[in-house]
Amino acid sequence: MRDYLARVSRHALVRTIRERGVELVKVCPGERVLDAGCGPGDMAARFAGLGAHVTAIDADPAMVAVAAEIPGITAQTGDLAALHRPGVFDVVWAERVLQHVPDPDRVVGNLVRALAPGGRICLVDVDWTGLVVDGVDDDLADQVLGVFRTVVPHPSMGRTLRRRLVRQGLTTVEVTAFLGVSTDLADAAAVIPVLDERLVPAPGAWFSAQREAAGRGEFLMALPVYLAVGSA
Repeated sequence: MRDYLARVSRHALVRTIRERGVELVKVCPGERVLDAGCGPGDMAARFAGLGAHVTAIDADPAMVAVAAEIPGITAQTGDLAALHRPGVFDVVWAERVLQHVPDPDRVVGNLVRALAPGGRICLVDVDWTGLVVDGVDDDLADQVLGVFRTVVPHPSMGRTLRRRLVRQGLTTVEVTAFLGVSTDLADAAAVIPVLDERLVPAPGAWFSAQREAAGRGEFLMALPVYLAVGSA
C-alpha cells in the first residue's frame, strides 16, 4: 500500500490537484493544520514546510509511524468518526479518505466542527462511478468496473463533497473538477488499482485486453476527481 500511495503522490494529476488545494486554503506560518487520513504524511510535510503546526491523523498505525518520522508533525492513530477537536484547527485537509469511511457525513461533521472561526477545509476525492476504460470490450469493462465499484464503500464520493459540506452549515464552498485522462497503460495502472493486476484479483482476460489495447495504440482511461474548499 505504501508503494501505491507513493506512486499516486508522484502522479501529475495528483500534484496538480494538491497545488490547487494549497492555493485555495492559503496556509500561513503558525496556523494549526489537521491532515485527516494522512497516509504516509506527504501533505502534512507540505504544510509543515509552510510553517504550520501540523497534526496528522490516520487509522493505520503503519502510516502514522511513517508520518511521525517527518520533522514538525504530530502524528496520531485515530478514528475520524470519533474525532472531537471543536474549534482547534485553522485548516483541515482530507484527501481520498471519505470514500473509505463507514459514515462519511459523521466524519465531515467532525472535520467541520474542528475548524476555528475563519478556518478553511479542503476535501479531495474520486468519483469511481465515472471511471471509463476504452479500447477493451465494453461488456468486459462494464463487468470488471462494476465489481470494482462495489469494493469501494462510497464510489461516488467525489461529486458529493460540496453537498456534504453544505449540509454541515458551510455557505461558502468552492468546487473544482479535474478529469484525469491517460492513453498510457503504465501511467494509468500506476494510480488506478483496477488496472494493476498486482492489486486487484480481476479476470486475466481483463489485463490481457488492456495490454492488447495498448499495443494497438487504442487504450484510454478517464477518471473524474473533485476538490471542494469551504470556509467556516
